[in-house]
Amino acid sequence: MVEVLTNWKIIMSIKPKNFDKNIEKQILMQGICTQETLNKYSEREKKYFFNQLYIGSVGRRLHPYEPFAFSLYSCDRRNHISSASRFNEMKSDIPILYQVCNHLKDKWPDGYIITQAGKDVFLKCCKSITSNTGLVDKNNKPYNPPRNGIRSLLKDGGKCKIKESVANEIAINQFTLKRLAKELKIQGGKESLINQIEFMLAITKASKSGCLPIAYHQCKGGRLCAEGAINLQNCSRIIRHAALGGHYDIDIENCHYTLLAQMCKRIGISTPHIDEYVHNKKKIRYEVATFFSCTEGMAKEILIALIYGSNLTTWGALKKINLKHTELSLLGSWIDGLSKEIRRVRDSIIYDYISKTRGHFKIRNDAGMVIKTKTEEMKNVKKSTLLAHILHGAESWILQNMIRYLGNNIVLLQHDGVTCVKPVDTDALADYIEQKTKYCVKFDIKKLIVNLTDIQATSCVALDYDTIFDIYPKVS
Repeated sequence: MVEVLTNWKIIMSIKPKNFDKNIEKQILMQGICTQETLNKYSEREKKYFFNQLYIGSVGRRLHPYEPFAFSLYSCDRRNHISSASRFNEMKSDIPILYQVCNHLKDKWPDGYIITQAGKDVFLKCCKSITSNTGLVDKNNKPYNPPRNGIRSLLKDGGKCKIKESVANEIAINQFTLKRLAKELKIQGGKESLINQIEFMLAITKASKSGCLPIAYHQCKGGRLCAEGAINLQNCSRIIRHAALGGHYDIDIENCHYTLLAQMCKRIGISTPHIDEYVHNKKKIRYEVATFFSCTEGMAKEILIALIYGSNLTTWGALKKINLKHTELSLLGSWIDGLSKEIRRVRDSIIYDYISKTRGHFKIRNDAGMVIKTKTEEMKNVKKSTLLAHILHGAESWILQNMIRYLGNNIVLLQHDGVTCVKPVDTDALADYIEQKTKYCVKFDIKKLIVNLTDIQATSCVALDYDTIFDIYPKVS
């Protein structure tokens, strides 16, 4: 459970200067509470409370059980507001969020929703930012991204070994983003998306350069994750397309299944189901969607959940389609065969990487990142976590070589690809990657185009591997 809690602790690390003071001002102007009430609480308490307003307004900490709610863990809250009674008093005094589900009842984190008044406060704060006011970090100090775009320290404080340089700020298409926000407002029911856009525009407006700053931390598996709860790496897909229209996404095709298949091939393990999915991605997703009577997007999510250690149960990969495994005969099906094949090959891959790592109870991935295979209590780390570490390392190793090859063409790093200003010869890139990493991968290239007349199916949060890793239980 500790691992999930760590992943959900999103910090509003970048914001315009005096943003929290502006929230207080808007709360008073709208009559939500009085100055006397606000004075009851410390700056630390208010900072945490207003951070929840931000998280809920932009829809970036989705609750795994309650639709439209965001997760709030008591262990995180205790670091800022010591007692539950104090927090409950604050919610009553400053009614900008309310609880919709209780962790004691449903075995999930507490779920909260921002009130309409709270959303109005956040939106007005974003729109009231003046140009060149400057940005601050989580410690309220002037925010400056590193010169090479990548922090010299890992998220856990260790030393980052990556020497490559990437863009530390991005020129975004503010005009298209504003048009998108207007269209979303006309459609209705898209408040989280609108708030994502408005906060991104506020950050850009407050920035001294007039560009959107971006910096990356390397995680313990090797991935380069952009700072802040809202950035172009983790925002909704349609927002990224609007912000970077005319640019090109270069993605590893069917990334983790491709890497898994090649890891197995290197040690002589047969993977007929994995190979079939790698070579017939669209066909398999369609067949899985038909089998479960769900969308192809959800079929993709189920397939990714399986490679991350979930299983075909109501509490595993089938949770989000609300299907009980007893309602469908899984035994002997293709998807059941894939699930069992992943579990069969996982042990061999983990053993192969452990055998190549110096020292006891350690595993080193292709990015050179090492984690322990046993906890401090000498219990085994879950195999799903170890396989994820291996896959993330291979993905990171490929991405680092993509950075070296593509250089200044890159404007944004993603987990399994990049966004470039100019189109790329993907065959030449694939040859270079194979030469440097020994992985034979293919790349998809797509020009980013936003269609403002066809955004009905847009979801608040784009599918990404980290979200899957959090939402679906790692059962073994």
